[in-house]
Amino acid sequence: MNTMMTPATARFELLLLDAESEAMSSSDFYIWLRESGLPPEVAIRLKELINVTARIGEKVVSLGKVLILKLIEFVKAHQNLVVGVALGAAVAFLIGSIPLLGPLLSPIALVLGIGVGAIAGHRVDKAVGSSISQSVNPISIAQDVIEIAREFFCLFVELIQALQNELKLGENAAS
Repeated sequence: MNTMMTPATARFELLLLDAESEAMSSSDFYIWLRESGLPPEVAIRLKELINVTARIGEKVVSLGKVLILKLIEFVKAHQNLVVGVALGAAVAFLIGSIPLLGPLLSPIALVLGIGVGAIAGHRVDKAVGSSISQSVNPISIAQDVIEIAREFFCLFVELIQALQNELKLGENAAS
């Protein structure tokens, strides 16, 4: 991935993301979230987030919608990873509910559950059309962790670069 974007590319990328986000109204987005199976409480919180906007130069950008769309893009591309993380968090929650020992074991279970779930889900996502790697050595686990982090942050780097370059252009135009 190229880590530097030209200002023109950044503006174009930001306009594309904003246009994509504006294509869906808040109520349509809420309905889509509910039809996707999210609980009403989560859907309402996400609906509140999509209303977040920021003025960048002369344009008002729907930051909340752009962020949610990027997150949805990540979830669609890495469904098993997300399921693994959710299962790991659920196991940690169940361990946390054990009387006396639960509060002590819960933080460890959370880290281990989410970590193991994410790695297992990532391996399943990666193995689409081929066999799942059975290797459980520290090197392969570290490689999986690096791949997960790279894929997750790759989605947000483009957005941040576009916003950063747009803000720089807005400051230069104002002065």
